[in-house]
Amino acid sequence: MSYLDAYLQPCPGYGWQGGPSFNTQIVQMANGRERRNANWATAHHQFDAPFNNISKDAYRQIKQMHLVCRGRLHCFKYRDELDYQAIDEQFGLGTGAETEFQLRKISTIDGVSYNRDTYVVSPDLTPIILVNGSPATHAIDSDRGIVTFLVAPAGGAVITGTWNFDLWVRFDQDSLPFSIDNPNAVNGSVSLLEQPPPPP
Repeated sequence: MSYLDAYLQPCPGYGWQGGPSFNTQIVQMANGRERRNANWATAHHQFDAPFNNISKDAYRQIKQMHLVCRGRLHCFKYRDELDYQAIDEQFGLGTGAETEFQLRKISTIDGVSYNRDTYVVSPDLTPIILVNGSPATHAIDSDRGIVTFLVAPAGGAVITGTWNFDLWVRFDQDSLPFSIDNPNAVNGSVSLLEQPPPPP
């Protein structure tokens, strides 16, 4: 398996759908309660992307990606059209020793939080990374979403950022059925499944 520095060209249309999925095991107890166990620590995003009334040239681009990826084998980049921005997001606290921090979005309700690591830093927006509200010299691994500071932020320093992010995905299908429904239009859809980032 390899990771391709390439995007499936976005073409969201009516019928596009996607979002996070979890895997929870539920056992019904005799007293009417449930015992629930989370099989996954993090969500896996899944997408069904329709391509309606596209040209044959546009279809060939999708087919090329599917061929190069050998169906479900290789990964590539994709944008979740409903969630791809982090704005003034706090993603870390300085310790005085750590220099590397993972870009993440944090959702909190009633004191319970979920940390969503973001990996593919999109090139369409230059990230803004601040330590206690001020710029700090850093580098970003855009394939893994890791920020490395030249100098470790001081203990308790609040690390925030604004960036756009995309996902690593793979096709969730080894076949690619599309149809010609009139002389100038090709129709079909692809299923995609989020994947973890490439190893260091």
